Amino acid sequence: MSVYMITAAITVPADRSKPPDFDHGRRLVDKGTDPAEFNLDDPELQIKDVLGSVFDPDTHLDQNGEPTAEILTLYGHKVIDDLEEALAPDNDEINDIIVAGHRLYISGGLSFGDPPTETAEAIRNAYRLPTSVLWVMGFIPDCSKPLSRAGGSTGAVTDTDVVDAIALGLGTRPNWSGAQELTWIADTIGKVRPHPGDQDPVEYYEHYTAKTGFDPLADGFLASHIDAGFGDETSEEDYEES
Repeated sequence: MSVYMITAAITVPADRSKPPDFDHGRRLVDKGTDPAEFNLDDPELQIKDVLGSVFDPDTHLDQNGEPTAEILTLYGHKVIDDLEEALAPDNDEINDIIVAGHRLYISGGLSFGDPPTETAEAIRNAYRLPTSVLWVMGFIPDCSKPLSRAGGSTGAVTDTDVVDAIALGLGTRPNWSGAQELTWIADTIGKVRPHPGDQDPVEYYEHYTAKTGFDPLADGFLASHIDAGFGDETSEEDYEES
């Protein structure tokens, strides 16, 4: 049987001054988080791995094989308890490093397929909690996305900040006024991208394509937001006339 190097990591913003708020996570679990939000693809096996003999399939699974709210509350608490213990300062099974504005807590080692350490198992199980529970404790469920102020970033404005700002700006306005909204949206985008009003349409498209090495017209979602008529084999002058 082959031996593998297995690692597990969980992330918080590097500039977060407070420790993870595990109690906040427990309170959210107690409120009755939607069972569908738990990332359990094999509930019977995964809950039993954490709760052991406390878990009784005959009692804690409904007729469809889905876990009851009661057992999910117990499961959520145990996962959070294990994670809090895993991230304790005196735990020698874990190290932390700072990478691109994130503090990563990492544990791992050689394994024949099982978690190499109890700490790595606790981290792995944490990702089975609802994303909302991870967020309120201060963790970043998906560190591939840019940090936002909601995630703890206090540095430069990020793409995520801009999406948040536009969503809040529109969502908190009872009425939208057309041109006025487009102006501040363009100004907000200009904090992280070339300002949409500073180049003509063809130049803006060409700048995007050159910078990313990707043609947005080849992507269905992006292409659906590009002005109708753009992308046919016309010159800049033809496009401007149209």
